[in-house]
Amino acid sequence: MRASNLYTQISVFYTPMSSTKVINGSILIFLLLGLPPLGMVLSGQALPHDLILFPIPLQPGEASLSWPVFGLLALLISGTVAPFLWRYGRPRWHSKYKSVSAKEFPWWGWMGVGWTAFAWILAWTRISWFQEWQPHTFPLLWFGYIIVINALCFSRTGQCLLMNQPKLLFKLFLLSAVFWWIFEYLNQFVRNWYYVGITEAHPFLIFSWMTIAFSTVLPAVLSTYAYLFSFVQMKAPFENWYAISIVDSPRTGWLMFSLGCFGLLMIGIWPTLLYALLWVSPLLIMLGIQIIRRVPTLLSPLAKGNWSPVVFSALAALVCGGFWEMWNAYSLLHWEYSIPYVHALQMGKMPILGYAGYFPFGLECLTVAAFFLENQNFRGETWAETPASP
Repeated sequence: MRASNLYTQISVFYTPMSSTKVINGSILIFLLLGLPPLGMVLSGQALPHDLILFPIPLQPGEASLSWPVFGLLALLISGTVAPFLWRYGRPRWHSKYKSVSAKEFPWWGWMGVGWTAFAWILAWTRISWFQEWQPHTFPLLWFGYIIVINALCFSRTGQCLLMNQPKLLFKLFLLSAVFWWIFEYLNQFVRNWYYVGITEAHPFLIFSWMTIAFSTVLPAVLSTYAYLFSFVQMKAPFENWYAISIVDSPRTGWLMFSLGCFGLLMIGIWPTLLYALLWVSPLLIMLGIQIIRRVPTLLSPLAKGNWSPVVFSALAALVCGGFWEMWNAYSLLHWEYSIPYVHALQMGKMPILGYAGYFPFGLECLTVAAFFLENQNFRGETWAETPASP
């Protein structure tokens, strides 16, 4: 695949932000920060006494288990995922493409492998000479992961974000830090996760280390998306499926925007029941604003039956989520969960149904990058035109 094809979709992140973009971004942040506390005020609740803009939760929230709720939610998740598995599993999609040998894995990729392995050892052991730095291994692991996943993409396609779009990758690091602090702010209302093992230090140092860790989220997910998108045999089942013609309709945009705002408002009123909206409402608001502005979105390819950007953004986040939860499990500084009604069958620290949250989170990652960095080409056509290898 030529560089002009693979990164046409993502390279327009690069363009300067317009005044309209700044205004829309300001509106989005205002809604994300303001609607949950407004919901609490409207319902007569007192705002949390420790409500701040950059929180680091240290106390657990409510963790409970209701097997009827667990079973119902498991059926809902299974019913959502099953059609995609069925579509991918049909035999005709696996006989159209011949395997080709991969290109040579780059030298800098091997350095990334060595770096990641060393960081992994440091994260999961308790070496005395490393004791002072032990809580800060998370970004070391993810810098290594980002290098390795870019190397894998480069070995398949001859291009990757790290080599072809380094300025874009740098912008993603900056955006990611702000992006995840927003979720930390929203978590104050639902209290679904908290941190264990944070050592005593100056608040600014803690903030700085957490910000560096948060900065790796978007680069990791989008780099993984680029790598997965190079597998034509995986994409083929979803490039010509059910078309949803109304996906770019202004009415659809206003409906998404309204539902997203309503969901954030409800988080402040019934956080124990509606905590899952934390992952859905910001996505709906961003998509709604984009559609109202008549900007192509991650969902735009659905109008032509192309589901591959949606599927692969969700899958990219799930892949990253697997590594997040695995490396988190035995790290000194780690996070744990408090999930109402479904806190059972943990894989790592995460209750198993919680992994479903990575699906909308993947869409959120690509959408927030498009929203703030001016990517307006998520139609999926450019990356599908000249495939790499199966």
